[in-house]
Amino acid sequence: MFVCRSRVHDARAPAKGHFHPTHRQVFPKRELMKSDYPPVNALDWASIQPFVDALLATELTPETTRAWLQKWSDLESVLDEAGAQIYREITENTANEEASARFEQLVRDVFPHWRQAEQKLKEQWLAVSGYEPDQETAQIYRRFRAETELFHEKNIPIITDLQIEGKRYQEIIGGLSIDWQGEKRTIPQAEVLLSSRDETEREQVWHRSLDAYLQQRSQLNELFMLLLDKRRQLARNAGYPDYRAYAWIERGRFDYTPDDCLTFHHAIEQEVVPLATEIYQTLAGQLGMATLRATATGIGSPWMPTLSPHEVPLQPFSTVAELEAAGQRIFDSLAPELGAYFAIMREGFLDLASRPNKAPGGYMNSFPVSGKAYIFMNAAGSHRNFRTLMHEAGHAFHFFEAFKQQRLIWNYHSPMEFSETASMSMEQLSMPYWRKERGGVYDEADYHRAVVEHLMGVVTFLPYMAVVDKFQHWLYTRAPEKVTPHDLDARWSELWQRFLPGIDYSGLEAERDTGWQRKGHIFSAPFYYIEYGLAQLGALQVWRNALEDEARAIEDYRRALAAGYTRTLPQLFQLANARFSFDASIVGEMMALIRSELEKHQ
Repeated sequence: MFVCRSRVHDARAPAKGHFHPTHRQVFPKRELMKSDYPPVNALDWASIQPFVDALLATELTPETTRAWLQKWSDLESVLDEAGAQIYREITENTANEEASARFEQLVRDVFPHWRQAEQKLKEQWLAVSGYEPDQETAQIYRRFRAETELFHEKNIPIITDLQIEGKRYQEIIGGLSIDWQGEKRTIPQAEVLLSSRDETEREQVWHRSLDAYLQQRSQLNELFMLLLDKRRQLARNAGYPDYRAYAWIERGRFDYTPDDCLTFHHAIEQEVVPLATEIYQTLAGQLGMATLRATATGIGSPWMPTLSPHEVPLQPFSTVAELEAAGQRIFDSLAPELGAYFAIMREGFLDLASRPNKAPGGYMNSFPVSGKAYIFMNAAGSHRNFRTLMHEAGHAFHFFEAFKQQRLIWNYHSPMEFSETASMSMEQLSMPYWRKERGGVYDEADYHRAVVEHLMGVVTFLPYMAVVDKFQHWLYTRAPEKVTPHDLDARWSELWQRFLPGIDYSGLEAERDTGWQRKGHIFSAPFYYIEYGLAQLGALQVWRNALEDEARAIEDYRRALAAGYTRTLPQLFQLANARFSFDASIVGEMMALIRSELEKHQ
């Protein structure tokens, strides 16, 4: 489906008339003119239909298939770019009714037709007698075969409804704010205040922010139960025993199993939870607390302490202009090519500042015709915001590198487990350049603080990731058919206390139990979270390599990015000189590395 294919954790609007994309402006792989792309109106199926019909009318042979795939890829690129632009608009302003209407038109009027057309095109290719996929097409062929088996026409309207209803979550959360000292602040803006040393101020901000979510508790419960029922119906229609089995195929998880995830959860509980608990206990002692109270942790990142033993919080930037300039200096220092990519995005493809009615969170999206990457986030001056830019830039560099080398749209983006490795690796690779003397934003003392906070965040995130993933394994395989919101709260609470015992929620049970409502992935991208944990293991290995030989590590990293999706997941990790694994051995090895580095910087 072409709507927001590349959105991970958009150029000129095609809104009216025909969409005539410009030629590929960045590192063209072949000479393409405007006329090479179908001049379609992405909101009008009648405009798209003739190009689909022409593809379906083509008699394929092993010799003609590659050129036919390129025509299909070019059509899908045009549609993907149009969808990316609309998604950009509805997230930049959740109150944009015109953009919202176009999004719904795209999803309701075009998407069902396109799903059926895609199915026919996939079947046509898979039926070519004597065709042998090569390295460029082998992974596409494998995915298409699985997706063809997953397809069921009854599911088209359900998938459409899920996309529409999933947007409701963004609208609800994007509209949340608190009143503070006579001003209205978005939740990301309010979260910056949680680093205050004034306990009264900090607790008031935390409680008001959580109250804003709790006021939507019933509405969010109602929305999620609707989504849950529809997902279960998808699996039944497609003949799968449960939604997890369906989602596994839908997400293209060919290289690991649900049992591997459970092994990973166990490894985290064994190797990471003790270190995370130690970090929480140490910080509580430094702050003069018996235990680390929940009010000293984040809202969007509830595993992350917002308080520091230092009096003044890290302040990497005051304005997004400063943030952009720092990013440019850092990426220029890492590699000239990365700096060039970031400079391209600074010309209208960055939306970094937080503001009212802006969707929460951050993401990278790509424009496969223009050859541009776009970063969306909610910056409000914190170190977490600074780190988010490093993360999303890693996604953007992944697209640029793959776009430069690959010719088919399906190969522009690797499996999400490696896409997240690209972004998390950039967080770690950029760390030496966070110093002002190397182009960054921190003096020597604050640099060491920032590294310590970052590494502690890696450790404390992994147990939270396990909670999110384990919660969904239970929800979609073992939870009763008539599961209630109360059951969801109880299961979340049980897992939270098991994996994050170092955070004290005494007297804050409602805030703890409803934590699942504050994780957008559970609403809009089910089962998309284990990727972050697996990717973190890959990123830590890339970082370990960089500590030994930075130039070689960056070379390996970029080579793996450029491969796009032309390799299996283990092979992509191997290109980056990392091992794709889940067990306690690799997890313990990476925790030992972090412990060693923490000792150097503290």
